[in-house]
Amino acid sequence: MRKLICLLAYEGMELLDFAGPQSAFYEALQGMDDSYELKIVGFDRSIVQCEAGLQFIPSTSMDDICACHTLIIPGGKGARSLSITPSQLESLNRLMLNSERVATICTGAYLIARTGLPDNTTIATHWAFTSDLQSQYPALNVEREKLFVQHGKYWSSAGVTSGIDLTLRLIEIDYGVGLAHHVAKHLVVYSKRSGNQKQFSNVLDIQKPKSDRLAKIISWIGEHIDEIITVKQLSDLVYLSERQCHRLFLKEANMTPAQFVEKYRMQLASDLLATTDKEIKTIALVVGFRTYHGFARAFERCFSVTPTAYRKAFLLKN
Repeated sequence: MRKLICLLAYEGMELLDFAGPQSAFYEALQGMDDSYELKIVGFDRSIVQCEAGLQFIPSTSMDDICACHTLIIPGGKGARSLSITPSQLESLNRLMLNSERVATICTGAYLIARTGLPDNTTIATHWAFTSDLQSQYPALNVEREKLFVQHGKYWSSAGVTSGIDLTLRLIEIDYGVGLAHHVAKHLVVYSKRSGNQKQFSNVLDIQKPKSDRLAKIISWIGEHIDEIITVKQLSDLVYLSERQCHRLFLKEANMTPAQFVEKYRMQLASDLLATTDKEIKTIALVVGFRTYHGFARAFERCFSVTPTAYRKAFLLKN
């Protein structure tokens, strides 16, 4: 008997959060005819417009679905700002309760959080929204690093492509690694990114300099990233004591100077691994490591994946 997969469609959702899992489940259906039944479900059958502008009509209303095997809830701006009536929230909560699994993609976590999840439920979302989600729902345990997590019947993933990683894991649980591999191969995605792998976020995107002092330090770090960098060098650069420099980083970057330098090295290394064919030993030297083994340990500590595995997953082929 096919497992019913309901994909929630709502105003302002992120198209890729919706289309990624939908495509993965659809391809599983092509590989195994009796695997899944897919339904696009709306709060009603009104036209919905994705964040990117694409419009379509849900195939059925949420009130017309009594239960399903897996409910998929994509993210998007709409998830954080959608005006939901009490009756719509009740319908969503009912379908969640009557689903064997509930999976959110990216900021879809906001929608299920609004239904009143049990305290201490662990949930993941895009790294840019973890702090906000935690502040709005302090009783939840917001995972800040992993690509996807499971807490009982609730599954949740980080941004966009990690929704496909989560979906591949669900397919593997349902029908085995062979079908999951078939889907990954067809979609040309990496089939072995585990949920424990950390999100690949850019430290410089997260930590915008709030002061000229920090901006000057970051600029200098970039120019000397292949060298040994000490806190004394950074503090002398902006005429601060080492203790003051330490406080500056904690206040404006939410990490110590040493942590920031290591993340800067790792971000540069990940970019070089993904976009160049430089030898990994050469990349280690470029980002300031004297030995390959020291670099590999630091990289795996940062991303929970080896440099070699990262390159295989993210190498951009011209």
